[in-house]
Amino acid sequence: MEKGNYVKKQTLSDKAYFYLRDLIVSGDVKGGELLTEKKIGEKLNMSRTPVKRALTRLEQEGYLKSVDGVGNIVRELSVKDLADIYELRIALEKIAIKSSINNISDMEISKLENDLKDILEKKQNLESISSEYLIRKDEEIHMLILENSTNDYIKGIYSNIKSQIDRYQQEAYTLTDTTVESTEFHLEILDAIKRRNLEETTKILEEHLKWSYEVLVKEFIKL
Repeated sequence: MEKGNYVKKQTLSDKAYFYLRDLIVSGDVKGGELLTEKKIGEKLNMSRTPVKRALTRLEQEGYLKSVDGVGNIVRELSVKDLADIYELRIALEKIAIKSSINNISDMEISKLENDLKDILEKKQNLESISSEYLIRKDEEIHMLILENSTNDYIKGIYSNIKSQIDRYQQEAYTLTDTTVESTEFHLEILDAIKRRNLEETTKILEEHLKWSYEVLVKEFIKL
């Protein structure tokens, strides 16, 4: 096998980890729910050892908390965690845009602009748009900034918190309908990138992320 084609084989522990993480991020498993090694092992048709490793990994990454005498409980989404994640996210994306702004192609920008304008048109015509599609477009814009950055350390750090961001983002589209405001922010960001205006792009990007955070906080306080 050629070195460039080497793909790490996924272990049973990996399979259990990704299965459980996807359930938590998607909201199919809610905060406060109990996860047991026995039930997960039966569901995935595997022994408790790889399941235990997966649960330990999820606890280390902040998805679960281990309670003596009870077991592994899915951590509730919290304002404190949200604040910590967004503080880090804003810092990372502001650093990333410095080196990515000149690497993002006009073709990539135009494609996303067309998709976003189509979203606004559908909203105006009262057409339904799936939350999965909206989340994907949101993610594409922010990943465009991160993936075109020349700072590999930022990419590594961001990948470690990305699924936590996805979890809050999934909740955001469930709790709120800010499609128009969010889409307009994204169009402004893309326009500033297209003009290679770093100062303006950074300003709008930070405003957008702070706005997103504030919208979420207001909804979580209501819960």
